[in-house]
Amino acid sequence: MYIDPVHKKWISRISLILIQLLFLNSILVHAQENSIEGKRPKVAVVLSGGGAKGFAHIGVLKILEEEGIPIDIIVGTSMGNLIGGIYSLGYNADEIEMLVTNQNWEQVLLDKIPREDLFFNDQILKQRYQLSLSFSDVKSIGLPQGIINGQNVLNIFCGLAANVPEKADFSKFPISFACVATDLETGEEVVMREGFLPTAMFSSMAIPGVFQAANHNNKLLVDGGAVNNFPADVAKQMGADIIIGVDIRGNLLPRDKLATMDGVISQMVNFLGQGKDSINNSYCDILIRPDITGYSVGSFSNEAADTLIRRGEKAAMQMKDQIRQLKEKYNLQPRHYSRSLVNKTNWLITKINFPDNNFLNDDFLKNKLNLELPGNYSTNNIKNAINRLYGYGGFALVYYYLSDNPTGKTLNLKLTPQKKYSQHIGFKANTNDAAAVLLNTTRRNYEKAFNFLSLSTELSANPGASFVAESNKGNIPTLGTEIKTKYQNYNIFEKREKLYNADLFYSSASLYFYKTFWNKLNFGAGIKEEYFDGDIFTKNTNEQVFAEKINQLLTNVYGYIRFDDMDNFYFPTKGTRINFKFSLYTDFADYKLSPEILFKMNRVIPVTPKTTLLCNIYSRIFFNNNYPLIKTTLVGGESYSQYFNHHLPFVGLPPAIIGDSNTGVGLVGLRIKMGKIHYLSLLYNLMVQGDDLDQLDKFSFIGGGGFKYSMDTGIGPIDLGIGYSGYHEKPTFSANLGYWF
Repeated sequence: MYIDPVHKKWISRISLILIQLLFLNSILVHAQENSIEGKRPKVAVVLSGGGAKGFAHIGVLKILEEEGIPIDIIVGTSMGNLIGGIYSLGYNADEIEMLVTNQNWEQVLLDKIPREDLFFNDQILKQRYQLSLSFSDVKSIGLPQGIINGQNVLNIFCGLAANVPEKADFSKFPISFACVATDLETGEEVVMREGFLPTAMFSSMAIPGVFQAANHNNKLLVDGGAVNNFPADVAKQMGADIIIGVDIRGNLLPRDKLATMDGVISQMVNFLGQGKDSINNSYCDILIRPDITGYSVGSFSNEAADTLIRRGEKAAMQMKDQIRQLKEKYNLQPRHYSRSLVNKTNWLITKINFPDNNFLNDDFLKNKLNLELPGNYSTNNIKNAINRLYGYGGFALVYYYLSDNPTGKTLNLKLTPQKKYSQHIGFKANTNDAAAVLLNTTRRNYEKAFNFLSLSTELSANPGASFVAESNKGNIPTLGTEIKTKYQNYNIFEKREKLYNADLFYSSASLYFYKTFWNKLNFGAGIKEEYFDGDIFTKNTNEQVFAEKINQLLTNVYGYIRFDDMDNFYFPTKGTRINFKFSLYTDFADYKLSPEILFKMNRVIPVTPKTTLLCNIYSRIFFNNNYPLIKTTLVGGESYSQYFNHHLPFVGLPPAIIGDSNTGVGLVGLRIKMGKIHYLSLLYNLMVQGDDLDQLDKFSFIGGGGFKYSMDTGIGPIDLGIGYSGYHEKPTFSANLGYWF
C-alpha cells in the first residue's frame, strides 16, 4: 500500500509518541508496583486493647526502635491508645517504661489524692464510709456510670501532653496518631484524630462500669474495645503501606478462669470486636502476640508492668527475622522524631484561667491552688496545686491545659462540678458498740446559699442523727450550723468492777464559723446549745463514784484550732494531728461560768520504712470546780470506743472510768508493718490526774499498756487488742471491724 511522504511522516511521529507513551506507562506501572520500594513507605504500628496487659506494647516498641523501624502512624484502642498516644508525641519507649514502672497505680486508678490535700469534710467522708453512690437529684438515686472519675489518669495525660494545643490535629504529631472509642449514645465506632488529646486518650480507655464516660468533642464516649479492639483498618485508612500489629488480647478463657471480676472483664475484652478480627489481621504485614499468660486487664502493679514489658520484648525478638526482612525489602531507615511536644522540665506561668467557670469565684479558686505568679512550675507542681483545689470538694474532675500568652504560659483549668447528691454507707462492729450502720446523704451545689448539706443517721443500739449546713463560695470564713441528737448507753468502771450501766439522751444545736488554710489548718469558733437527759457520774474526794439523774440545758461558747497533715487516718506513716479547743460553759441557772481546755495530739514519726513511732497526748483541764457534771472527764478504751468527744483513750483501761477535773494521758508506741496489710503495735501510756492545779504534788499516776494486731482491709481496719493496767487489775480485750464513727 502506497503512503505519501506527508502521511508517512505523521505516522512516524504518532508511532514515536505511542512508543514513548507506552514506555512512560511502563515506567509508571513499574513505579506504582514498586512504590513501596522506590519511596519510603508509610509504616504503621497498631496496638490492641487489653487493660494492664498492654504494658507489653512498650517492650515491642523498644525492639522496633533498636531495629531502626521508622514509624509514621500509630493507632490504638484502650491501653494500646494510651501507649500509642504518648509515643506519638515523641517520647521513646524507655521514657514510657520509666513512667509506668514508677507509677503508684493504686493511687492513680482509684482517684486517690494525698489525705492532707482533702478538705476537712471530705476527710470525714472518706474515713467513715465504705461505699459511696452519686446521683443528680433525689429522684434518681442509683449507681454512677463508673467507679472511677479518672481525675489522676487524666492529669497524668495532661502533664505528658502539656505542650500540645487544646485543639490539636493528631496527624501533625511527630507520629500521626488516631485512637478508637465507642459512642455511648449510639454504640457506633468513633475514630478520634483531633481535639484535646488527654480526653481522647481517656475516652478510648474508659472501660464501662469501671470509669466514668468521657466527654470528647461533645460526644459521650467509652472504651473503644467494644467496637474495634485491634484497629488495623483505621491505620489502613490513614494511608499505611506497612502495618505491624501488636495483639495482647489473648485467647478466650475457660470456665475455671472466670471466677473473678478480672477474669470476666478479660473475657469481655477478648471477644469484643471479634467480627473485625479477620479483616484487621489480614491488613498486618507482621503480627506480634506477646505472652500475657497469668496476667489480666487489672494487673496494674509495678512488678506486673516490668514482667509484661520484658515479655513484649521477647515476642518482638522472636519476630526479628521477619522485621529485618521487611526492613531490607523496603530499604527502611531509622527516622528522627521531633521532641518539640515532649514535656519540658517546667514552664513560666504568668496567668491562671478557669474556662466556663460560673459557679465559684476565680480569686477563691486561685487561692486554693496557692501558686505564686509569675512562677516556673513543673507538671508535678501543677498536679499538687490541682490536688489542693480538687481536695476542696465539689468537683468530679479538675484537669488542665497550657496556652501561650505574651508574657509566658496560661494555666487553664477545666472544672467539672460533682453530681449534686451523694449517698454514703458505713458500718462497724466492735466490742464496745456491737454493730452499727451509718447512712449519709450529702449535697454539694455551689449555686445555692448553703453549698454543703449533710444528713447522717446511725442505726445501732446507740442510734443518732445529725444535720450539717455550710456556706462558703469565696475567701470569707465558712459559716455553718449543726443539729445533732444521740442516745448513748455506756458502762462506768471503778478499779476492777463495773459499777453502772448508764443511759443518756443528748441533743444539740450550734452556729459556727471557721477559716481553712492549705486544707490542713482550721481556726473556728461557735456557740452551741446542748440538752441532756439521763445518768451522770462524779467522784468525791474519797474516790467513790456516785450516779445522778440529770435534765439540763447547757450553753457552750467555744473556739478551736485544728491541724492535720497525716497521710492516712488509720495507718499513717508520717504527720501530725492536733485539736485544741477552748470552751466556756454555763446553764444560766446561777450564771456561773466554767472554762475548759481540751487538747488532743497524735504524732507519727517514721523510723524505718516499716516502723513508725507513735506519740499521742490527750489532756482536759477545768479551771474551776463549777464545771457541769455531765462534762465529767471519761477515760479508757481505744480511739474507736469513745462515748463523747471529751472521752480520753487509754490502753489497759476499759471504757470508761471517771477521771479527775484535770487529766492528761501520754502514749508512746511502736507500730511495725508486717507484710502488705498487717501491723503489730506495742503501746504504753501514762495518765496523770488531779483536781487542783495549784497542788500538783497531789496528782496521781496510772500506767498501762498493751499490744494490738491490725489489718488494713478494703472495708476498714480490723483491730484486735489486749491491754493491762495495775489500776484495773484485769486484762482488757478490744476488737473492731470497719471504719470509726
